[in-house]
Amino acid sequence: MAREVSTNGRKKVSTLMQEFNANYPYLILILGTMEENGVFRSCDINKTLSQVRTKKGSGEISFTGSKNVGTIEREFLNIFGLTVQISYIGSDGKNYYSGPGQDKQSLTEFNNSRAAEGCKKGVWKWG
Repeated sequence: MAREVSTNGRKKVSTLMQEFNANYPYLILILGTMEENGVFRSCDINKTLSQVRTKKGSGEISFTGSKNVGTIEREFLNIFGLTVQISYIGSDGKNYYSGPGQDKQSLTEFNNSRAAEGCKKGVWKWG
């Protein structure tokens, strides 16, 4: 079982992304904001969460492999005001976001299903 990943406003986005991928090596954590026109903008991964968040406060998020993909996405939005996508690189080399059917899967289930599909392992950001 994967260990717990936790974060607060002091952690750099890149550090969080690397820790996430170390625990779920077939998944990528993408953080950003959704503009009014529906365009997703990735945040600067060299900044801390407190520097990129749109909701101010002292919130903290932690998750293990049993937490659902959709729950994590909602928690980041509610606590930090950030849109989060759990993504992956398919066996075809293309980038994909998790879909509505995958939101109910736990991180462990989703990671294992991406491994079974032959997705790329050990990539913590899209390049």
